[in-house]
Amino acid sequence: MPLKYFSNGALIALLISIAGCQTIPSNNVSVSETDVAGGQVSSTEPRMTDEAMYDPLAIVRELGEAVDSPNVTEAVDDDGLRIQSETDLAAIEGTIWAEIINGFALEDLKETKYADLHRRRLTHSPGFFADFLVKADIYLPYVWTEVKRRGLPAELALLPYVESAYSPWAVSRMGAVGMWQIMPGTARVLNLKLGQTCDQRRDVIHSTRAALDYLEQMHAKFGDWLLAIAAYNAGPGRIERAIKRNRRAGKPIDFWSLKLPRETRRYVPRLLVTRNLVLDAKAQGIELPNIELEIPFKTLSLEAPMEVSLVQELSGLSLEEIRRYNPCIRSWITPAQEPYQLVLPNTAVQEFSTRLVSVSVRDYVRTRPYKVQPGDTLSEIAARIGATVPELRMLNGMTNSRIVAGRTIRVPSTSENISKQLVNLELGNAYGETIRYKVRNGDSLWKIAQRFRTSVKDLRKLNATSNLIRPGEWLVVPVN
Repeated sequence: MPLKYFSNGALIALLISIAGCQTIPSNNVSVSETDVAGGQVSSTEPRMTDEAMYDPLAIVRELGEAVDSPNVTEAVDDDGLRIQSETDLAAIEGTIWAEIINGFALEDLKETKYADLHRRRLTHSPGFFADFLVKADIYLPYVWTEVKRRGLPAELALLPYVESAYSPWAVSRMGAVGMWQIMPGTARVLNLKLGQTCDQRRDVIHSTRAALDYLEQMHAKFGDWLLAIAAYNAGPGRIERAIKRNRRAGKPIDFWSLKLPRETRRYVPRLLVTRNLVLDAKAQGIELPNIELEIPFKTLSLEAPMEVSLVQELSGLSLEEIRRYNPCIRSWITPAQEPYQLVLPNTAVQEFSTRLVSVSVRDYVRTRPYKVQPGDTLSEIAARIGATVPELRMLNGMTNSRIVAGRTIRVPSTSENISKQLVNLELGNAYGETIRYKVRNGDSLWKIAQRFRTSVKDLRKLNATSNLIRPGEWLVVPVN
């Protein structure tokens, strides 16, 4: 998992947060747009500077594993022989696996106890590895297309299996999110947006662009793919220091010879073990799942953001299906970052497009009147209905947040229902009722948890965040 990057000014904030989980000042980051069209991604974002990549705070703490990634019991390295695998491509001809196998390019696995433990974990029962692989059925074709388009080793298309079991909803205990497990600070460096309507770390298109950009930069820096993958997990500064230590000692500087964190020493072998199990599936008695080469979804451009309930009506899809293809959605409305986009399965595109013709753009968001009561504030109204202050201001053409008792404003007609359903889909019903809470100066997760009689653990899981929160940020908070 790529480590979080901090500016020098964030050092004190991080140390404070470790001691008391305090808020850190807001940081307005300029983010350019990513153009997505026809299933292809082009990026004009600037590359990371050496200063950002070598910030010492990027390696202060190791990240934990993703919540739903296969865990490996801790063990001590035990170097052994390298292995090579072969497979009969005839059995998988016409599936995505034939292409991926033909694109494998990384060096052989050097056997360690870490590798053996992970292999046993993935093959502990018949069918487990196939079930593990099929989790990527709708995301792998897109990721493989991008890896192939860039001319990268095919093993990189398997990396999200190691990170998150290809789950866009995976959250590590340090707050890394998505199938590529990207931290909030890293997301900002890589120009991913963490807006109120969409967390692009969970979006298959944007997160894949960011992760592959990062991996290419690491390969350009170190000239070796195993070191690039290790840097994705541990941060480039840590790899650089390990290389310098070995050079001073006259030792080799390949991945297997470096003294690296335990998690990184497990991380790279996990990828190579996964690669070898795919490569040697026939000999291992493993039936690879039938995942088609064709990307099973299309990205549609909208003239404006659209409420999710209207997407349901026009597409005929359930809310669960919409979320599966648009895992970044975190509100009652589709992503409100330009260009306004929606991802739909190929089978629903025609019906949606046909019905959309009869819908006026101004009806993309349906509203109802709300009479402002004495004592109301726009932020309180937004929190009650599951919207945000900017969304309410946009709906009402307001230039500021001042409201007057007795006046009528427009609010989303379906926001509360959809927002609650989204929370329930992602986390189940164990959290009961929730509200949206705006972080204030001086807040910490611990203080908020005490105020609403919940736990820091639940707040972190509900909001896919680490302990670092910022004034003005919105959190989902359970209230009973």
